[in-house]
Amino acid sequence: MQKVETILEFIALIEEWNLKEMFRGHLNSDWLLIPSIARYANYFDLGYYDSLFELEEFLILEFEKYVHPIMDFRRLPMIEKLIHCQHYGLPTRLLDWTTNPLKALYFAVENPEYDEKDGQIISFSPRTWYEGTKYIKEIKNIEAFYPELLNERISAQEGCFTVFPLPEDSMNLKPLEKDNYKNVGELNKVLIPSDSKLELRIELNKLGINHRTIYPGIEGVAKWVKTHLSDYRV
Repeated sequence: MQKVETILEFIALIEEWNLKEMFRGHLNSDWLLIPSIARYANYFDLGYYDSLFELEEFLILEFEKYVHPIMDFRRLPMIEKLIHCQHYGLPTRLLDWTTNPLKALYFAVENPEYDEKDGQIISFSPRTWYEGTKYIKEIKNIEAFYPELLNERISAQEGCFTVFPLPEDSMNLKPLEKDNYKNVGELNKVLIPSDSKLELRIELNKLGINHRTIYPGIEGVAKWVKTHLSDYRV
């Protein structure tokens, strides 16, 4: 796996490999390309739910029921429901990506609690993708799409997604790898050494990529102020 320690090295590698589609940053290089619904399923005893499909269905029904006094999601297409659920922290079959490689780099280094772990950036070039959510009706394979700007975070993060087909008879889901799904064009992975993370956070802030700009809102500003004043050590 190729290793980069500086922003300039990363940009040079992007140009050398001609990477231009979707990027994702992992704070820990051991993490798999798997959506939050599959990780969430590990908290349930076997037999509690019959499948990930059933678990997701119940989560969305509960979310719709209790959020209804604030907003009515019931008439939205399924793919838009999933985007809103993802935005508010509910486990879904979606996996977040960005079209901006430097923002993916930020996600790989943003949290100092993981500074003892090597990070990773993954670039993904799907064979096909959707521009918007309008034509996504059935999800039978990995699908990549660039959504409408349904919330401010998608805009700030230049977000895009992959959506996984969920098994209807199992709680297990295969990670996104070439051998597991049909629509995987090209995957490239870049290692970010742990001892480079602090300096990369400092350099990214100079380019305007920090918690305040990536996570719009008061919480993002508060986190940035705390981090900035500690020289990006917390």
